[in-house]
Amino acid sequence: MAASERDAAGFPASELLLPARRSELGVARQYAADVAAAFGLDADSCYEFVFAVNEAVTNAIRHGASDERGLIHLSVVADAERLTFAVRDRGTFVMPVLDGTAGSEHGRGLALMATLVDEVQLEIEPGGTTVRLSKALP
Repeated sequence: MAASERDAAGFPASELLLPARRSELGVARQYAADVAAAFGLDADSCYEFVFAVNEAVTNAIRHGASDERGLIHLSVVADAERLTFAVRDRGTFVMPVLDGTAGSEHGRGLALMATLVDEVQLEIEPGGTTVRLSKALP
């Protein structure tokens, strides 16, 4: 379920509509790896980008809400120097409450993503949440 067109820099802009199931995480990771490699990210930057995308998609599946067809929306846009991956779901974002324990497994996704990419943007609107992850060419 992918659609593709060219953005202003000539890089293929695309969208993938993904069933909101954990079993689809491999598809999301492969999609992110393919666009990162096509964009020209080196191996380390590609790994970081894919890891951050995996976290964003996992959060959308676990904590967000799919659209009426059971899908979440992934999209990619690039310019000459920056690759941006967006994950959109229909859920309402709730700021996680950190309990302060070192062993806590929840509430650290945005911080983790921020260490892996150059910019994280969170857009909260009625009817949906979008996380944008941007990585610049080294």
